[in-house]
Amino acid sequence: MNKLITIALALFVDSILPVYPLFADNPAYSICVNELDGTPFEVIKGLLIVKAEINGEEGNFILDTGSPMMILNSRPGESQKSSHAKSLSGEISGQWEKIDEFSWAGIQKFGMEALCTDICHLETIAGKPLRGLIGYEFFGNLDLLLDFERQVLRLMPPGFSDNMEGGGPALQIPFTIVGHLAVIEAKIGEASFRLGLDTGAGINLLDSSRKKDIDKNLYIPAKDAKIVGLDQARSSYSVVEVLATSVAGKSYPNMQYLLTDISNLHNLSDNHVDGLLGYPFFQSGRFTINYTKKIISIWQ
Repeated sequence: MNKLITIALALFVDSILPVYPLFADNPAYSICVNELDGTPFEVIKGLLIVKAEINGEEGNFILDTGSPMMILNSRPGESQKSSHAKSLSGEISGQWEKIDEFSWAGIQKFGMEALCTDICHLETIAGKPLRGLIGYEFFGNLDLLLDFERQVLRLMPPGFSDNMEGGGPALQIPFTIVGHLAVIEAKIGEASFRLGLDTGAGINLLDSSRKKDIDKNLYIPAKDAKIVGLDQARSSYSVVEVLATSVAGKSYPNMQYLLTDISNLHNLSDNHVDGLLGYPFFQSGRFTINYTKKIISIWQ
């Protein structure tokens, strides 16, 4: 029986942005230092669920570093403008809405734009109502700390994470930005890969065309997986378990990768991005993503 894996995959909506450039250039924001100690999150089937306030009302949101924008859950039957975007298994559509005030993890932002689309199907998987999804636009000018052992996160002013307690990081990984997506270099055996970091993915992804570059002794077939994304479609894909993935000299053993053709996802394929690292990668420790310096720090 195939297992069901949730992949928000909101990074693929970038095809909308040139047509509807509605984001505020620099939404005003403020930082509440009292909340810099940490904000809790839950992990439900590989999704990071946080609580945030939108226009004064609290709700549950998916944290997705793979999304360029805020996404709000639009209930079935609500009107939709003709905005379309590609996802892994189909298309999503939605309308734009202005958010007067959004508060999360000690950060308040004003005058942001969000894409409204129906993600009610993800509520069934999460087992709770979802108000939306928090993407890169909200935290891209801040440092993001994810502590999976304690299940807390922090949003910090740029460079603030350089002075964290407990000494320096155990490992630092440089990354490049492709659109909004942090992309790092990884190796499987002698083969090199460029992989984006996506907290909205419950499993790692790898372009099926790159499977041939991996030594057959370095992976074993795993059970096929059915995934569900923002477009509500459920599709079945082959999965392999890679014995060791090397990132900046550190080995991550026995991670599973879903194999799929990403050639139609131009924001990835056009920039030579070979796949995504999702929850199986992040669950291994405590990470800081410094978007200003383009460095990922891994802490003991």
